Amino acid sequence: LVARIIMGGACAFAVPAAYTLISEKVSEDKLALANSFYGSGVYVGGALASLSLLLDNNFGWRITLETIAGFGFVSVMVAGLVLPSDSLRMINGAGSEEKSKQEGGLFSDASDILSIPRVQFIYLASFVRFCSGLLIGVWAAPYYKQAFPDSSAEYALINAIIVGAIGMSSGILGGYVADSLGARVKDSRDSGSVLLRSFDESNIRLLLPIVGNLLAIPSWYLTMHSVGSEESFKGAMFWLGIEYLVAECWFGPTIAVLQSTVGKSRTGTAQGLFVLTGALGNLAPT
Repeated sequence: LVARIIMGGACAFAVPAAYTLISEKVSEDKLALANSFYGSGVYVGGALASLSLLLDNNFGWRITLETIAGFGFVSVMVAGLVLPSDSLRMINGAGSEEKSKQEGGLFSDASDILSIPRVQFIYLASFVRFCSGLLIGVWAAPYYKQAFPDSSAEYALINAIIVGAIGMSSGILGGYVADSLGARVKDSRDSGSVLLRSFDESNIRLLLPIVGNLLAIPSWYLTMHSVGSEESFKGAMFWLGIEYLVAECWFGPTIAVLQSTVGKSRTGTAQGLFVLTGALGNLAPT
């Protein structure tokens, strides 16, 4: 448990820094796609986690965890060797730190961020979305094991494909479509379209996560109500795939809107608060 807490703390520090760098290095019109590419690592990890069930069944939990830790160590070494240093940030670091102190501290920045109505709605909706996603992630495997006890191996393999391929594809495609919607609004400001004039470049990106997650509700219902036979198992996995396809488009567009709303100087703090909503969402499966 101590090791798991340390790992979670390390991830909590890394994620805000990563999204801050993305917001600084990528132009705003491609920000949702860039965030989606980074966030797609979650689905690759989810797919590998599903396959770890097979590893656990054959070699036990200890060797499984040691194997996962080995992959993590190799990833850190590769990142340290391959990723270039940010020389401009190193040169301007002292000045930026002093400027940050003059502008306000952590609590002041957090208070300013939380006072923005759009950000409040983003955090609330993201918390609900994290809760639902974590509930599915934690309880889907026990449910399938109980509902289809003879198909546990097939579930591990198919679920890995669904989470890794369909989840990642949905995330990346969602970022691309969201950026395209933003560009269309930007290019159509002088058009007579009432619909386009009702949105700006940021908030139109949120249409995709809203529609996608509404479609996920009936998809998940059909997933849970396909029981009783081998054909039912195939039907349940089909609807699980559809659920991932329509639901996992939300992350990149949401982060992009959050970043553009708070501004570059507060992106790290805003992202840290966003990660906190996910951490609180971890309580949902309990």
